[in-house]
Amino acid sequence: MFENQNLGSKPSLKQLVYENLQNMIVQGKLEPGEKLIEDDLAQAMHISRAPIREAISMLERDGFVRIIPRKGAIVAEVSEKDAMDIWKCRLALEPFAAREAMPHIPTEELEAALKRISKIEKDYSFEEYVASDLEVHGLYYGHLDNEYMKSILNNLKAHSIRVRWLKEVRNSFTDMSRSSIREHRQIIEAFLSGDGDRVYTTVQQHILNSAARLKDPGDSIFCPPVPKTIEQKA
Repeated sequence: MFENQNLGSKPSLKQLVYENLQNMIVQGKLEPGEKLIEDDLAQAMHISRAPIREAISMLERDGFVRIIPRKGAIVAEVSEKDAMDIWKCRLALEPFAAREAMPHIPTEELEAALKRISKIEKDYSFEEYVASDLEVHGLYYGHLDNEYMKSILNNLKAHSIRVRWLKEVRNSFTDMSRSSIREHRQIIEAFLSGDGDRVYTTVQQHILNSAARLKDPGDSIFCPPVPKTIEQKA
């Protein structure tokens, strides 16, 4: 009955809206605490409110939006605890994922990533750094032969990019970026060595270092957690 229907060959409208809004949140175009008004979004996208509402519900499920009863949807705030929780999940999953993906990553992709890193080391730009960062982590996200873990990691990736946008783009912390670039080189070299244990420990150390760079006592980029009384009063 269902064999010839080719279900899922194209993303649904709600999925496209979800991805569009998620990208805007991740890139900081929609700020933490900003209200999402269905009518305004529907007008801007030239669609009905139904897929907007469904997409917002999906974003709430994935932690990008909070829905406050009788007040509506807002972009979720990012507390320092949120950031550290994201990095704890990454620490638990990414070293294992990288080691598992290692046999499936083509050598030419690793060499291309290494060339990009060499270029950035000589002529740094934040835009190139971001592209390289996504490329390096995408090597083992994309070649991981475990769809369940891949789905979890992709969600974590979006959250971690958002946190780092708040930290690095807003504050122009190039020192943080340069430290990360050195570690990305070490990760690629570990993959090229074919040593799974070396890959595991190199990725593990990179995530630990990244968490330490985020946790700056003098930094005030994180939004404080919203008191529960706000929701209780709603």
